[in-house]
Amino acid sequence: MQIKQFHIKKNQMNSWTDIFKNPCPVTIETLITGTVDINLRGTINTEHPDAGYINNEILTVPIKNYIVHHNILGDFLLDAGLDKLYADDPNGGIKGDLADEFYQNRHDNIKFQLESRKITPKAVYLSHLHPDHIAGIRELPKNIPYFVGKGELEQYLPEKEGDFLDGVETIYEIDFLKSEEIPPLGHCADLLGDGSLWAVSTPGHSMGHCSYLINGMDGPIFLTMDVCFIMDNLRLKIAPSDYTWDSGMAQNSLDRILKFLETFPKIKVICGHE
Repeated sequence: MQIKQFHIKKNQMNSWTDIFKNPCPVTIETLITGTVDINLRGTINTEHPDAGYINNEILTVPIKNYIVHHNILGDFLLDAGLDKLYADDPNGGIKGDLADEFYQNRHDNIKFQLESRKITPKAVYLSHLHPDHIAGIRELPKNIPYFVGKGELEQYLPEKEGDFLDGVETIYEIDFLKSEEIPPLGHCADLLGDGSLWAVSTPGHSMGHCSYLINGMDGPIFLTMDVCFIMDNLRLKIAPSDYTWDSGMAQNSLDRILKFLETFPKIKVICGHE
């Protein structure tokens, strides 16, 4: 596997107001490739001073990823979801105590859903390298480019994530420190070069975690990915702590998103697991 640096092209528009005045022919479609059980205590960081009492409640939430349809440039994938092994094995064939459990109905796997739509993605943009976001790579083409925030590969645990990246020919790292800052979100990268799809640096859940913004003709859509598991993270203004590398940094990322949404309240928001 080759690891290369993604060359970030500078966009001439340096404010979200200007960017949103120039929407692009791009839409997204949400795919659900399985479910996972998470505890509300941890989905909401109970150590946050404003948390109050959070119920010890198990939530069954969807594992989501997205097809980005660009009328000119083609189809792209945000995250890879789960492959078909999870229909028969909640651990997806991963052995050991660190293996995560996910649940899947037959034909919910990423390959089946893409093939049923006759879609071959031109690239895959990964929010981070946790299993529920990358297991589907095992059944995706390996000769297309994969992209991930710088720092993610440093945290990748083969004993937990297993063989998910095996066979991938090239992964491009997005070094957000070399990207432009667009207040209030901070470092952002124009992925396709026309302002249609943006990766937003939102570290905390993991070192190189990315959120995404779609600048479509029907209005912008912000995909929080795992900065916000559920809408209650936004409502309570508290980031998750479970499965999170640095909860303080995750809260800082959420705070920037909240400020962004206060400035642009009409933006549609889709949370990572709701």
